[in-house]
Amino acid sequence: ETPRVLTFIMEPETPVSFKTGQAMRWNLPGVKIGRLFSVASAGGENIRELQFTIRIFDDGTFTSHLPGLKIGDTIEIMGPYGNFIFDATKLRDVGLIAGGSGISVLRAIYCDMLAKNVSHRVHLVFSVLTIDEIIYKDELAELAKTHLNFTYTVVVTEPHPSWEGYTGFVTKEIFDQEFKDYTEEFYICGPKAFIDCSQGFLHQAGVPDERIHIDQWTFYAPKLMK
Repeated sequence: ETPRVLTFIMEPETPVSFKTGQAMRWNLPGVKIGRLFSVASAGGENIRELQFTIRIFDDGTFTSHLPGLKIGDTIEIMGPYGNFIFDATKLRDVGLIAGGSGISVLRAIYCDMLAKNVSHRVHLVFSVLTIDEIIYKDELAELAKTHLNFTYTVVVTEPHPSWEGYTGFVTKEIFDQEFKDYTEEFYICGPKAFIDCSQGFLHQAGVPDERIHIDQWTFYAPKLMK
């Protein structure tokens, strides 16, 4: 996806069931620890293909092993885990707010909505550090062309001469432009500071907590990381 982000497509030996927004724990042969990663594809019953989009850290005790995976390799997955779940029964427009690789779990939501051909709008505000770190860049552009109810805006923190959109950090003024009346059901994922700021902007706009859903990776017990 980007120099630091890889997408992995996995075919389970037997179909799996999970809800859009949930995560799976990965275990690799020879690696003592496991890690939880959000599924970047829509959930459902008897799913036969899973997609994960993961930021790779060169010194990561787990993710540093992932670039060496090859087609046909076998890993163990456990789950699903998590309460960050997209509720498709809530009949309103959706606002997605992503920081960096936090877009991976939000991708599962927009894929779910668009696959079901719902009439409600889904709008994504996506904050990235540089123009080289726009995950799903081509996919987002294609979806905006083929689905009239899908729109997105990218905010690039570090300015670049070729970038004509928003630059700098996400602000309340940007949210006001993008979400207008703030009537959406909001889903947020990204670094903690980004989440805190975004949630604060929504509160300032009068959005109640029941319409704000946050993926902060606080749902799993410490024993899962051993």
